[in-house]
Amino acid sequence: MSVMRLNQLYLFTSGLLLLLVGSIIIAENVSLFLPFKFFIVGILLFDGLSHVTQFIQKKKSGKETLLNTSFDLILAAIFFFSDIPFYLLAVAFGGYIALKGAALLVNYQTYRDNQLPNRLNLLLGGLSQVIIGILLFFSPRLTLNQILIIIGLYFIFYGISNLFFTIQAFISPETKNRLKRKIRFTLPVFIEAFIPRAVLKETNALLKPESIASKTNEMTSSKKEATVVPDLEIFIHVTEKSFGSIGHMDLCFEGEIISYGNYDEDSYRLFDTRGEGVLISTNKESYIPFCIEHNKKTLFGFGIQLNEQQRAGIRQEIKKLKEDCYSWKSHLELAEKENPNSIVENEYLDYASCLYKATHCQLYKFKKGPFKHYFVLTTNCVLLADTILGPSGIDLLTINGILTPGTYLDFLNHEFKRKNSNVITYQVYN
Repeated sequence: MSVMRLNQLYLFTSGLLLLLVGSIIIAENVSLFLPFKFFIVGILLFDGLSHVTQFIQKKKSGKETLLNTSFDLILAAIFFFSDIPFYLLAVAFGGYIALKGAALLVNYQTYRDNQLPNRLNLLLGGLSQVIIGILLFFSPRLTLNQILIIIGLYFIFYGISNLFFTIQAFISPETKNRLKRKIRFTLPVFIEAFIPRAVLKETNALLKPESIASKTNEMTSSKKEATVVPDLEIFIHVTEKSFGSIGHMDLCFEGEIISYGNYDEDSYRLFDTRGEGVLISTNKESYIPFCIEHNKKTLFGFGIQLNEQQRAGIRQEIKKLKEDCYSWKSHLELAEKENPNSIVENEYLDYASCLYKATHCQLYKFKKGPFKHYFVLTTNCVLLADTILGPSGIDLLTINGILTPGTYLDFLNHEFKRKNSNVITYQVYN
């Protein structure tokens, strides 16, 4: 069975399963709550017993065992004797759904501003998720029966959307390209978001030397002979502080770094999460040292081996993106053109100016299209990379909903460990 047919089968079966689960929740309702409660309590008791077993086998200290077992027993008692944890779970689930809905609505605004097709789907999907999320968020005011009905409706809505994508696959070739990469299950966004930070901590422990011999540490691993050079590199950027722990992503193809982000500080909106999107084109040799020095970043680089058809596809996608762009200049570049002798050291500290000073990069903005406006949860660096990689026939990854570099990092780590994947090198720049 082809990858396309396999993915269509996945969407169809998952859609039916979600419809079935949603219908059962609505039909059976409160009668499902007691088995669910016993299931959770059983898991907690089993986990507590496993800690005791590890203590007996001398794999854990007595203090650690006591703390972990006590925590499991307390949680089990709370779940068994109270309905409070269920309401808290419903509130958290509601907040998550509302966040996804809000991201879709911001994306809808971008599509509407640029008169892009398929924006009605974003509007309807965003509104429905926001409404369901708000209802669940205020679940302490609702009865258990009402909460379960709302959750059931959400599963039904999700199932219908998957079945809708399956039907589209037999009509639209463009949809087939999108469906081609929907087979991968991903973790919830609040877990994916912190995967880069977790990997960073592990890597820092490996890279920490007794005495630093060089300014830049590197850790390199390859599945193939040293003479095999990857055709494409994917970089995941991570810092230990603030939003940097969630990560950033860009590509290097044929010596050119392609990066996208919210780099025009004059256009910042919505608490700096939205603005006019800026595309960066520069060279790898100066860009990586800049990222490490300026932002104190660690970069995880994954090398991909491509065939000629895939290379041609990526060239075409990059060309298409640039055709929708126009040249844009940072504050420093504008000042250099007007009066280069009047520039004071460290006068221009915005990111675009600092990057231009270090790399002499080319900066672009978009005349039209979804990337004209950047939004941290949807039209972000990951979506641009996905746009370049997706239609080229590279079945690397699928990210549905909110896009995070953590999904890429998790997937690429897994693919690098697979023997026959086309992810052939892994390099850490620190």
